[in-house]
Order: sequence, then C-alpha cells, then structure tokens
Amino acid sequence: MPPKCEIVAVSPVLLALTQAELARSQIPARIRGMFDIVYAWLRGSSVRQTGHNYALYDKCTLQSLRVQVGFPVSERFADSDVVKCVELAPGRAAHAVHIGPYDQLHSTYAALETWCTQNALVLSGQSWEVYDDRIDDMSKLETSIFLRLSDA
Repeated sequence: MPPKCEIVAVSPVLLALTQAELARSQIPARIRGMFDIVYAWLRGSSVRQTGHNYALYDKCTLQSLRVQVGFPVSERFADSDVVKCVELAPGRAAHAVHIGPYDQLHSTYAALETWCTQNALVLSGQSWEVYDDRIDDMSKLETSIFLRLSDA
C-alpha cells in the first residue's frame, strides 16, 4: 500500500548534530556511528535530549550527501569540534511515514518524490528523517520522511 503523502508545516527545532559528507552507499554503514558521537557528547553536556533522532540530508553531488545526525535539545549550546547546535528552519515540507525496516526507506522516498512531481511541488534539496523509538518488530518500525519545499 502506498504511503499517505501530504504537505506539512515545519516548526523550528533546535538540534545537536554531527555531520559528514558521505557517498550514498556509505550511509547505512556509517549512520549508527554518527549517532554514537552525538550521544557520547550528550553525556558530558548540560543540555538534555527532547525528542526522537533525526537524520538530515543535503545534496552535495550526485554521488554524495552532507549527512547530519542527532536529536532535538532543550537549549542552545556552544558548538564543539564534532557536535554543532543547529536550528532546523521553519517552512513547509512534503511528508510521508515509512512503515518497515530502514533498508526499504527508498520505496517511500520514491513514492513521496513521485507525489511531489505529480503535484508540481518544487523541492529545496533538503530532506530529513525522524525515527520512532526502536521496537523489536522491524515490520512495524515507523520513520517520518520530510522533503523541504522550496520557498520560490
């Protein structure tokens, strides 16, 4: 069954993020280690985590993406060498929820991108995922996918 696609308002969110430029093929192997970096930083920080994990993507080239991973935090903080305080800007995004394992996210991305094309929506090039709490049954795992819409 295809995912429900919709346009949503995006509220600003303050995030603690680490980043790397990765080949698309490297993302599955590297993303967990990137989250480990931010969680290790959190243990020595005065801020607290206030929401689910995020992964943000910006297009760099056809082969690679800038990948930023982390989570919402309670307040602004001074950047460290590896973790930065970043505000996800408000705006509008196309949104769909993927149900199932992460290795099948591409099917929901494809459906959402097709829906955007069919509805003449112009994308900015930024996308992100918000992960639900891990559950034992990967077939029920929910991941929200957002494609930021261009302001133009």
